Amino acid sequence: MRKVLVLYCSARKTGNSATLAASFIKGALTKGHQVTEYFIPDKTIAPCLGCNYCQTHQGECIQKDDMQEASRLLQEHDTLVIASPVYYLGFPGSFKLFLDRTYNESATGRKITASILLTTACKQEDFVTNTLVQYYRSLADYLGWKNLGVISAQGVESPGEIDSLPCLDAAFQLGLEL
Repeated sequence: MRKVLVLYCSARKTGNSATLAASFIKGALTKGHQVTEYFIPDKTIAPCLGCNYCQTHQGECIQKDDMQEASRLLQEHDTLVIASPVYYLGFPGSFKLFLDRTYNESATGRKITASILLTTACKQEDFVTNTLVQYYRSLADYLGWKNLGVISAQGVESPGEIDSLPCLDAAFQLGLEL
């Protein structure tokens, strides 16, 4: 059984990336995996100060905000699912803040061993999604995560536009196949 942490990067709690994640979660729960959901836009996460305090204090950050909870969750799970829209060819800023603050794990050791990307884009052109996907793959390689899959939906902007697309079935199947 995997312990799956689903990170929502979109401010839209009922948007297309959330719908894609819901299909994945349904499959993962059906298979008996433990799933924890975490909505990054709801959290207060300050930028990393680059002060290296965490490197000399067993991973503890000098800043006291919602990243303490997020760091604990990262240490309690083995699989990370990133559910994100594409913003200007990349991840939303809230995810970047979150990611930068995981620097503390270089002092304590990373517990996440595998990852999945579920992404949506309002644009139909492949290069829009491909840029984000390539960044994700490079990030997974750099952090030592085994990439378990990428599911992308393109040309979906308004909530609900994803509802009839085959990517929802693919996300459910990916959850089942964990």
